[in-house]
Amino acid sequence: MKYLIKKYRNNNLSPQDLVSLRQQLDTTDDEQLAVLLENDWQDADTNLTLADQERLDNVKQRLNSEIEKPKNKSGVFTIIKYAAVLLIPLLMGTTVFFYMKSQKSLKEQTIVTTGKGESATVSLPDGSRVTLYYESRIGYQLSSFNKTCRKVSFDGEAHFDVKSDKEHPFVIANKHLEVTVLGTVFNLSARQTETNADLYLEEGSVCLSSTSSGHSITMEPQDRAIVDYATGEITVERLLSRPLTMAQGYLTFDSTPLSKVVKTIESNFGCNVNVADKSLMTKTFSGSLPAKNINEALEVLCLSFEINVNRVGNTYTLR
Repeated sequence: MKYLIKKYRNNNLSPQDLVSLRQQLDTTDDEQLAVLLENDWQDADTNLTLADQERLDNVKQRLNSEIEKPKNKSGVFTIIKYAAVLLIPLLMGTTVFFYMKSQKSLKEQTIVTTGKGESATVSLPDGSRVTLYYESRIGYQLSSFNKTCRKVSFDGEAHFDVKSDKEHPFVIANKHLEVTVLGTVFNLSARQTETNADLYLEEGSVCLSSTSSGHSITMEPQDRAIVDYATGEITVERLLSRPLTMAQGYLTFDSTPLSKVVKTIESNFGCNVNVADKSLMTKTFSGSLPAKNINEALEVLCLSFEINVNRVGNTYTLR
């Protein structure tokens, strides 16, 4: 199983390997599994950059708040029967969590989620690839996926590259909308915490539906659609050029209050940002910020508001 976990961490796990890994996890003693994962985690700690190490430390802090540790055995995780959390680092700076409510759901339910400052590329059973950005979540039932359709639940922002399969439509569903595709490439931002969803279609075609109004549209390449959660209204525009999204490495804002811009920066980079002059928080910002370099992002923001930035540890103060 150690070999399979290593393949998973290196993003080389085949669908057959994944089935084998799940079977072995299901039959492995909790304490043995805890030791195995701890050793693999230590191996993953080596040769990390400072930024990667900070991300991994944040992940460990999140796990420590959710996983009970045995009182008489320090340094060994307890795999809780009904609330287990399995962490395997997937590529440099990327972390994937699999949550299982029970041993049975380990075989059927797969949920992948990212936290602040994290991203993850997920290979689905049909070969489709999904790149999740910060604080995003995707889930699917292994028992039903690809039988009549390929249905996933989703919350957050992600770039989808869906394999073509005319007999098994790919369906993305959340509380406010549903996206149905056969095979296509698109970027979708559909966060429950926002007031609308944003979909930009790069290739193929999709059917986008609002669950509140029942309104649906068919999109073509270069179409951008906005779904208003409150009204269910869908507006579509044809763009002459590709918008700057997370897929291109940018955080894009349109007349967005600085307070919301700051929250987005904190979530994307996993840091703390304070604004000394609170009167600036209601002022708006329009433009794109680099999503992979916080120093460049804050430099652009400071130029726009004619302010400076000071850093202490992982906290940035704009004044």
